[in-house]
Amino acid sequence: MMINSFLYYFSRENFIELIAALVAVATIFVLWKYRKSPDVKYLIFVELFAAVWATGNGIEYTIYTLQSKIIWTQFSYVGIVFLPVSYYLFTAAFSQKVNVLTPRNISLLLVVPFITLMLVFTNHLHHLVWISIEYDPEINMVYYYHGVWFWFFWVYSILLILMGVFNLVQSIYKFTAYYKSQVSTLLVATVIPLTGNLMYITGLNPVPGFDWTPVLFVFTGLIITFGIVKYRIFDLVPFARNKLIETMDDGVLVVNSEGFVEDCNSAVHSIFQLRQKSIIRESFTKVFSDYKNFVTVIENEGTGPKDLEVYFDGTDKYYQVRVSPVFNRDHKISGHFIQVHDITSMKLGEVELKETNQKLRAEIEKRGKLIEDLDAFSHTVAHDLKNSLGSIFSSTEILVDSIEGNDPEQLKEIIGLVRSSAEKAMHITQELLILATVSHTEIEMKPLNMKSIFREAQKRLHQDITASGSKIKQPENWPQAMGHAPWIEEVWTNYLSNAIKYGGTPPEIEVGADFPENNHVRFWIKDNGKGLTKEEQSKLFRKYARLDPGKAEGYGLGLSIVKRIVGKLGGKFGVESNGKTGQGALFYFILPRVTD
Repeated sequence: MMINSFLYYFSRENFIELIAALVAVATIFVLWKYRKSPDVKYLIFVELFAAVWATGNGIEYTIYTLQSKIIWTQFSYVGIVFLPVSYYLFTAAFSQKVNVLTPRNISLLLVVPFITLMLVFTNHLHHLVWISIEYDPEINMVYYYHGVWFWFFWVYSILLILMGVFNLVQSIYKFTAYYKSQVSTLLVATVIPLTGNLMYITGLNPVPGFDWTPVLFVFTGLIITFGIVKYRIFDLVPFARNKLIETMDDGVLVVNSEGFVEDCNSAVHSIFQLRQKSIIRESFTKVFSDYKNFVTVIENEGTGPKDLEVYFDGTDKYYQVRVSPVFNRDHKISGHFIQVHDITSMKLGEVELKETNQKLRAEIEKRGKLIEDLDAFSHTVAHDLKNSLGSIFSSTEILVDSIEGNDPEQLKEIIGLVRSSAEKAMHITQELLILATVSHTEIEMKPLNMKSIFREAQKRLHQDITASGSKIKQPENWPQAMGHAPWIEEVWTNYLSNAIKYGGTPPEIEVGADFPENNHVRFWIKDNGKGLTKEEQSKLFRKYARLDPGKAEGYGLGLSIVKRIVGKLGGKFGVESNGKTGQGALFYFILPRVTD
């Protein structure tokens, strides 16, 4: 009976401890290829010291003498004292508390384990670790009654284990949904050996005197190995993920098929100005309810990536939203990966480029028109100056003959002709100066005394009016408008000059004003000439036109001045005519009305 019981206990306990040691060694081999990772390095130490602990216990169960059993128990303490520190360092590395993993801190953490190990091997001198030791040969079991230092070390070890658990719990909130499964695996793996140690300490043990702690720490290694295979914990570590995703300026979201957020980075909170600390496992539609156009990006069905440009009213920014489906192992859509990229600067650049292109296009059109106008203008000026200078040249030849013939009357006539031609040349030069300066001269708009301005224009053309026998009808009272008096005098001079040139015989001219638009005044002049056809009207203000070169110098230069002056003053200009002889043409310009 005694022998059978002895063999039963010996076989069971020895088998459990040695199998645990072998499993620990096997786990170390599995973890070895990941050893460059800091957290894996400390996990290897956990399994190594668990293997030492289990090996010492296993051999101790095979020996029958008390002294030998004590020696192997002391050997097992090589694993016992360093295992809690290794576990704490593992959790610190996994939760990225790099400030803990310094040589100084690690050295401080190892002080108590080294003292404990020294006291274990010298216990016979002080009995601080074990007060007494009893051996039961019937079941080959040694019972250790613990001293003060043992309890001090036990509290120290439990604190390290609990601090490790705290590190893992913190990681649940620090890491995202994908890594929560990893952390949960590690937490479960931690609770198991802690429970075994409490069973040994409290005596609530199905096998009295048997320490389950190393066995269950080995079992912890098995669970973590499962996590490695299942979740690839150390292939895609949280540290790398956080460094990569969290430093991105782009917002990154993972939404599952049920519409809940599984993962996101801090850029999402910044872009959408979210007040919630965490949106993990929150409804995507609810979290982003203020951004309707963004919510719709995952509502549209599709199996391929989609690119959308979205403008968020609350942020005054443009974003490119790229949505890619996430497939499960059955090749079915299990969610969506959403990337939000800020393209505000690009959009503003496009707007700025568009505006610049428009300005360049307008400038090119303006330059092109200037070149076109310059071509027509050169013909007009050349023709007008040629006539005047030709008259002067011809007059000089006649003048020479008159002097030789001693004919005073003819001399007076020729001198008058030269004077008239010179005046025309000077007038053309003056108009050229006005045309050149109007476009870039800044003036102040003031109320105009139109009656006085028109009178000055008449004075300038007094000789032409008298010579042509022109009759001019004008209103007694003129409405007030805003403009620049010297320029408007130039407009009236050109309009009146054209009316005299192209009017009937004699010219009958009427001037007046009306109010075709709100807050504007239209001033007009009408002659009794042959009028203008529709085709002639369309050309009149477009180029420096010469519609009747045989009769006078032409409309061209004068109307070009009118066009530039009125345009500069923010007004309008034009002509009306039915092309019937005797009914003439009506030229007008419109200016802003003086308001109270």
